[in-house]
Amino acid sequence: MAQTTKKKKKRRSRGIIGFIISLFMLVVAIALPIQVFKLKILPMAYFILLTIIILSLAFVLFIIRTFKAKRFTRFLCTILCLVLTVVLTVGNVYIYKTGQMFEQITNLTTKTTNTITLTTMANSPIQEAAELEGKRVGIIPEIDQEGTQRALDELKDINFKTIEYEDVYTCADDLYDGSIDAMVLNDAFLGILHDEERFTLFTTQTKQIHKTIFYTDREKVLDVTADRVDVESEPFVVLICGNDSYGSLNEVSRCDVNMLVTVNPNTGTILMSSIPRDFYVEVKGNDEEIPAGSMDKLTHTGLLGIETTEASLENLLGININYTVRVNFSSLVKLVDALGGVDVKVEKGLAVDTFYSNSTLEGVKEGMNHLDGERALAFARERHAYEDGDNQRVINQQIVLSAIINKMTSPSMILHYGTFVDAIGGAFETDMPNEDIQKFLRFEISHFPNWKFESHAMYGYSSYEYCMMLGGTAFVFIPEPLSVECGSKKIKAVLDGQSSDTVNEADYIPTYEY
Repeated sequence: MAQTTKKKKKRRSRGIIGFIISLFMLVVAIALPIQVFKLKILPMAYFILLTIIILSLAFVLFIIRTFKAKRFTRFLCTILCLVLTVVLTVGNVYIYKTGQMFEQITNLTTKTTNTITLTTMANSPIQEAAELEGKRVGIIPEIDQEGTQRALDELKDINFKTIEYEDVYTCADDLYDGSIDAMVLNDAFLGILHDEERFTLFTTQTKQIHKTIFYTDREKVLDVTADRVDVESEPFVVLICGNDSYGSLNEVSRCDVNMLVTVNPNTGTILMSSIPRDFYVEVKGNDEEIPAGSMDKLTHTGLLGIETTEASLENLLGININYTVRVNFSSLVKLVDALGGVDVKVEKGLAVDTFYSNSTLEGVKEGMNHLDGERALAFARERHAYEDGDNQRVINQQIVLSAIINKMTSPSMILHYGTFVDAIGGAFETDMPNEDIQKFLRFEISHFPNWKFESHAMYGYSSYEYCMMLGGTAFVFIPEPLSVECGSKKIKAVLDGQSSDTVNEADYIPTYEY
């Protein structure tokens, strides 16, 4: 008798557990369509179909499991309820993460981080700022007046002599030869120093003995402007700006990669136009900060904000840029790794044994190469291994971007979706509003356009010119006028519903020699 009672209790217990599982299944089945609806990326017809299928399946299983008398049928339905619950729960988590991702990438930081360092040579006996008493410290107020003053204010109790310089190179030269004991430097200018061969190892040959960190208001770009379009039916241009920094996107840094992506949803055409980072351009932006006619390298415009880079490129090419996207080194590494790596094809004669930016990594061979995040970054940054250095680098950047897009649109994306969503949330910033991103995704899902990728790279010739941000001369690329004209016309062709190939590059080759 006691044994029979125990069996009944066990069955009752299993029944309660099964009922709870089926009830929870109903909850997550109802929650999923609600989350999908709030996300606004699924076309309405697909949304209705998905909702009908999920709710019908869930309610049928719940009814059969709850009211069907046969024990085996109940057991089978309980197992199916459990499986469906797991699937729907995972779906809810992914949809929730996707929603958070949209919020993160369109939530532009309102503050910019500025880091000013007091730097000495690595072999200097000076270990901390207090030891600079009676020493000589180089400052460059010409290029960073606010940062320099803030650092000096923090160090006002130390009695050292300041030596003013007009440009960062002369100051660094004097630090190297011992004419000064330390220098005050905005970290945003480290990349500029690294570009010069004699300062390539600056960060390892020096040490930082004091940091001044402050925050400045950053102009928000996330506004409805005249350049905003209906991304489902109108062509648009996106500026992708790659910062030469790791870590946080709100650090002041140069635009090391500048690519314009022209998208025409009506023709299914995507044109990638690369502009060399050293293009010598007129700097456009805030007239109070930038004197009329100021010239500098395109990469340096990033130090004044992506808005300045955007305005300078619009002026150079005579076009409107609708949206901007800002990424950095960490962004690319995270995205590629989250996708499980990308595949790139290296043409004959372009193999690289050792990457200049990271000699510890395996290079690339001719043919197909599978790259993880760090190798993809090194490949996109490589120029020293090529005879046509900067021009080949922008081609490599286009290859990496195409590989990322191909991986994102491949079936294997399903396996990597969770890690991809986690990585992409903090990987870039954009001024494209949530509604426009959602619209474009709905367009992609409902039309599945067979995108045709086209590419073009502008070029120039080498020179040394005065650069506003440096306060001195530096290596630059003088834009070849015909190349710029060709690039502008190709963008306008795609915007007008034509292929960029209708603009023949052969017609824009200069007949003169430099």
